[in-house]
Amino acid sequence: MNPPAPRIQRRRSRRRQRLIEAARRIIIEKGLANFTIQDVTEAADMAVGSFYTYFPNKDALIEAAIWEDLQALGDPNRPELAGLDPEERRRQQLLQAFQFIETHRDLFGAVFGPNHIPEHFERGMDLLEQRVAEGLRTHPQLPPQLIQWVSPLIAGMIAGAIRYLLRHPDVSAETMTYRMLALLRPLSDQIHTPPQAPSDPS
Repeated sequence: MNPPAPRIQRRRSRRRQRLIEAARRIIIEKGLANFTIQDVTEAADMAVGSFYTYFPNKDALIEAAIWEDLQALGDPNRPELAGLDPEERRRQQLLQAFQFIETHRDLFGAVFGPNHIPEHFERGMDLLEQRVAEGLRTHPQLPPQLIQWVSPLIAGMIAGAIRYLLRHPDVSAETMTYRMLALLRPLSDQIHTPPQAPSDPS
C-alpha cells in the first residue's frame, strides 16, 4: 500500500532541506566558487543521483540555500512598519536588516565576504538598492529622479555596515542601527531640502 501523498511530500521536503543545509555548511567552509554537488550529497548522506530529484543543477541549489532567505532582508513592506513615522520606520527597517545579518552571518559572508563571487556580490548590492528605493518610495513627496540616485548611495553605506558586522561579531545589530541612523539623518535632511546644484562655469 502506497503511503499517502502528504507523507511523501513531507519526506521530499525533509530530504530537500537536508541538501540545502548541507550546501550551506559547504559554502561556509569552501566558499561559493569551490563547492561541488558531490560535496553536498556526501555531507547530506545522499546519493549524487538523488540530488537531481530535488534540484536541476548547482545554481538552483545556491538559489535555495542563499537567496530564498536573503530576499527577506530589510523588507520595507512588512505590516508592522505601516503607520510609523519616517524616523522610526528607518530604525525598524535597519534593525531588522542587521538582526537578519546576525542570524545569517555565514551566508552573508559568502555574498559580501572576501571569498565572494562577483555576480552574487552584485546581486546582493542590487537587493540592498531595491530595498532602499522601496523604503524611500513610502515618502510620496520624493521625486523618482532623486530616489534613483540616492538609493545606490545609501545601499553602499549599508553594504559597508554589513561588511563591518561580518568582521566584528562583537558589534550588535542595535549598535549598528544607531550608527547608521546617525549617518543617515543629515542625508535625510538634504534629501528633503536639497541644495541647488552649482551652475556649470561658462
